[in-house]
Amino acid sequence: MPNLQLFKHLMNSTIIYYDESTEFVSLALDQSYIIAIDSHLVSTHHIEVPKMSFSKAKKAIPFLLEDVLLDDIETLDFFLQKTANEQYYDVVVISKNIMNALRKKLETTGLKIEQCVVDFMLLPIEKGKVYCIKVEQDVLFRYGDFLGGKTSQAVLDELFTNNYQILSEKLNVKYAQKINLLNVDWSSNWKEKLYKWRASIIILLLLMVLSPVQLMLDNHNLTKKINTQSNINEIHFKKLFPEVRRIIDLYIQIKQKLSTLSIKEQLDNDLLAKIQSDIKIKTKIKRLQFNKQTLKVEQ
Repeated sequence: MPNLQLFKHLMNSTIIYYDESTEFVSLALDQSYIIAIDSHLVSTHHIEVPKMSFSKAKKAIPFLLEDVLLDDIETLDFFLQKTANEQYYDVVVISKNIMNALRKKLETTGLKIEQCVVDFMLLPIEKGKVYCIKVEQDVLFRYGDFLGGKTSQAVLDELFTNNYQILSEKLNVKYAQKINLLNVDWSSNWKEKLYKWRASIIILLLLMVLSPVQLMLDNHNLTKKINTQSNINEIHFKKLFPEVRRIIDLYIQIKQKLSTLSIKEQLDNDLLAKIQSDIKIKTKIKRLQFNKQTLKVEQ
């Protein structure tokens, strides 16, 4: 995927491939732009809910997805689209901070933005088919209006079985149709009314169904994040305890080290324990002298 300010012209608009480090200050004001948000910044979901109006679904779905999201739902924006089957919704989830930062950048530059989509939305959609394109080490793919992402080729092959035909295709803004995430503003005030629904929504959780593809993709992304955090934890542990050459069970080894430090701290702060550690059994003490945090024992 082109990085930051790298972009190409399609249908008289310039596509800006956006991540959190992207800046717009050097872009011309006399052109129109389409923003394509990096798929790594979003998650997509296909869920079944009991029959209800779209307005009620907007309030219910954040709670329905709460258990499969890594972040607090209050910190997230939810973009919904009803599918041909009225009881199913496709949902794009993204951090409020990311969307707010994007809006602020656009306000300060005054750029003319035609659309804001997720980058996989620049691929075609066709029932029973997955369209994809190679993006550096990953594969960008789409299998529904609001369904898609970016993953490795191995994971993509595992996600989609013979039920799907996988096809390669170039990115084109025409495939995004009329989707514009910047125009969706209902999510900004959903929090006020959301908790009135909590009791009934908990019941609806039993009726929710996530698509197998999305569950596998969520599990894969969660595993990557857990592995990354585990590596970070091991690095910090080795910095704190450089004498440890091999980590077998990080949790147990941390408990052992903390237990040892706790005992040592107790000994250091316990006068009788300190004296006992410094002299032999049944020894008569003539004098104790404590000066500048140093204890001297005369026998």
